[in-house]
Amino acid sequence: MISIAKQKALAASQDQAFDAILGLSVLHLMEDWELPLAQVHRLLKPGGIFVSSTACMKHMKWLRFLAPLGQFFGLIPQLSFFSDADLKSSIVAAGFEIDYAWQPQKNAGVFIIARKQKSP
Repeated sequence: MISIAKQKALAASQDQAFDAILGLSVLHLMEDWELPLAQVHRLLKPGGIFVSSTACMKHMKWLRFLAPLGQFFGLIPQLSFFSDADLKSSIVAAGFEIDYAWQPQKNAGVFIIARKQKSP
C-alpha cells in the first residue's frame, strides 16, 4: 500500500498540496524518524499545519535493552529513541515554527502543532 501511495503521489505531483498533515503515534516507530519531517514540510502549503503526537522514549533506558530482543521475536516494532527536545529541534530544523507543544508529564510523549513558514 505504501508503494502504491508513493507512486500515486509522484504521478500527481502533490508538493505543497495539503493544508494539514497528521503524524500521530508514528515517528517513534521509524528508523529514520527525521526524514518524514522534511517530506511533510515539502507536502504542506505555505502556512500549512503539521500535528504530531509522539512517544519520546530516550529516557527509557531499560527499553533500549529489551527492544532488540522483542524485535527479534517479532513482539514489538522498530523503535527510535529521542527526547522531546530532540523532536522539537528536528521539527524546527525541517522549516517549521512550533505554535503549540504540550507534554502531560516529564519524559512522556509530546503533542505538537507546527506551522510551515510562509514564503517571504
